[in-house]
Amino acid sequence: MDPYDQFFYESIPFPETHPRHLASLGRLFGLETADPERCRLLELGCASGGDLIASAWFSPDSELLGIDLSHGQIARGRELIRRLDLKNIELRQGDILDLDQRLGRFDYIVAHGVYSWVPAPVREHILVLSRQLLRPGGLLYLSFNTLPGWRMRGMLRDILLYACRDADDASTRLERAHAALTRLERSLQQLDALSARYLREEIAQIRKAPPSYLLHEYLAGENNAFLFSEFLGDAGRAGLRYLCDAELAGLFPSTFGEAVEDALADIGDDMEVEQWLDFVGARNFRRALLCRDDARVEDALSLDIFAGFAFSSALVPPPKVDLRRSKPISFREPDGTPVAVRHPLTRALLLEMHARQPDLVPLETLLSGASERLRRVGAGQPAGDREGCLMELFSLFCHRSVSASPRGRSFGQTICHRPAISSLARGELAAGQRHLSTAQHGSLDLDPFSRLLLLHLDGGNDLEALCDRLCAEIRGGVLAPPGGVGTGGRLRGRVAEECRGLIGLFARCGILDSGASAKY
Repeated sequence: MDPYDQFFYESIPFPETHPRHLASLGRLFGLETADPERCRLLELGCASGGDLIASAWFSPDSELLGIDLSHGQIARGRELIRRLDLKNIELRQGDILDLDQRLGRFDYIVAHGVYSWVPAPVREHILVLSRQLLRPGGLLYLSFNTLPGWRMRGMLRDILLYACRDADDASTRLERAHAALTRLERSLQQLDALSARYLREEIAQIRKAPPSYLLHEYLAGENNAFLFSEFLGDAGRAGLRYLCDAELAGLFPSTFGEAVEDALADIGDDMEVEQWLDFVGARNFRRALLCRDDARVEDALSLDIFAGFAFSSALVPPPKVDLRRSKPISFREPDGTPVAVRHPLTRALLLEMHARQPDLVPLETLLSGASERLRRVGAGQPAGDREGCLMELFSLFCHRSVSASPRGRSFGQTICHRPAISSLARGELAAGQRHLSTAQHGSLDLDPFSRLLLLHLDGGNDLEALCDRLCAEIRGGVLAPPGGVGTGGRLRGRVAEECRGLIGLFARCGILDSGASAKY
């Protein structure tokens, strides 16, 4: 059996592949991109459709097509599509080399985790086919491993391929790879060399990932990496033009510090600068955006266009936010990573976004609310505040701490007296997924407590009933108590607290049913 069919690749939404993000980046460079809520999108190498199905559910006016070589993964995705009764998405089993212009034209094409893992003829066909299928103003998102940074990861791949050299099947290869990781981990624990530290970090990431990641990232027959300049040449020969990376921060030498800015200041060619930034940052992965070579684009980003976008952010504010002084304070990413925010107006904007999650809100609307927050605390707004705020907001966008869209979008999340989850969330739970898709095209990982709570959010249970059910399951040994509390008198209060927090999180992620209206 093909390992790809035996161990399905974990298929989840990636925020940077969503048409909203792609459209925003294209428009910043003057490209007339299609409305991300009414577009036609093709994904090559879609696995079971995890990056497509959520888009189809949240954007019913779009048309989506996914193609993958794996019969099993396509069958799994089709089952979820059938369960959700989606009419605007199709998954097809097929070989990329067999695809041609009969597929029609597309506004957006996504090939994530494919290009580096296929042989040269398939890579060439992906580029040529994409040029043929892209509409004017269309964008191709294509990710790939980059040199020289990938050589560090390639070192671990070489070790694992050696350990699995005589294994005939996927299960045996995984078993031997894990044994090699354990041996390597024990050997490296007292070494402080840079290579040893890197390998320990990589091993830690592998331990957290599903088996498919180890199998397809480190043990696959094809896993190629390329210089950025080499990729540009291949894309150009296919009639494609590189626009930018989906993570804009890596385009600017200032991201890497003053020393890098000074060292690269004499390079006049932007593509040469990006190549050197790959060298300096030891970059091992790119998320390239390309357009047709006949597209009219601007060389410089437009902040005026950026100011016309709608925004959202998952940044968590500190308990108390100072809106008077410009001293940096830390907001936090959902994973706890601190993000320094200097301008009081930017902080007020982020508080507005936090209060309106997961909606994408036009900047002018956010500014109105932010200004009112400043007024209430008696903070003035110097004339330069808006410009400085816009620059800081752009920096947050470049680092993916803020999401943007060419148009606003409300997801209608209201926490009701008897909350219910959406049909998408219920379908994903029924399919046994370890995560739920969010309104911002991310994924929310589930622990046993949150999964069981979600199953009870069917519109028939208020907080008291939810606590009754969960406490009974904890006392019955079905579920571990949250926060390490026992099964005594403190249990119910802790369960209620956990339920309130999680239901609020589900609302901020766009996971609740938007049809209810009675507030919780």
